Amino acid sequence: MSTSSSVTTNGYQSVIKSKEFEHKICGMNQQVINYLRQYKINVTNAETFFTPIINKLNQRIHSVYNNNINNINNNGTNNNENNLNVINIGYSFGNVGSTFYVNNLDLNNNDIIICFILDSLDIDSKMITAVNIHSNKVIAKENSKVWGLLYKFNCSP
Repeated sequence: MSTSSSVTTNGYQSVIKSKEFEHKICGMNQQVINYLRQYKINVTNAETFFTPIINKLNQRIHSVYNNNINNINNNGTNNNENNLNVINIGYSFGNVGSTFYVNNLDLNNNDIIICFILDSLDIDSKMITAVNIHSNKVIAKENSKVWGLLYKFNCSP
């Protein structure tokens, strides 16, 4: 599990409970569910498995917010820490009982956090999109813009 945060297990629960984030929960896109179900079956490298999803989401968010996507490297982290325009996005992948993988998840510094929670029933698999209420890059009146942008988005490779 890759992490750069104080959140290591059940990352989504920390996000939901945090008073620093507003969040929306929606059903997960079926293609994403199908892709994520492959993780436990035949994956030996978590970073390689989750990076394509992270990249698609980063590109979608940064393209809409007109941030410099060239400063985002292949694993979704910021290549230029001095670039104040880059939205800091954290990720958590898992199920209700455990977290499989986190990337750049830091409740103190993320502007947006996206959590994927698999369930044994596809209809109960969820995606949580949380926006930091103190972010100066994603202001509160734009939260619905973020949620609309990511609602059931097919970020599967």
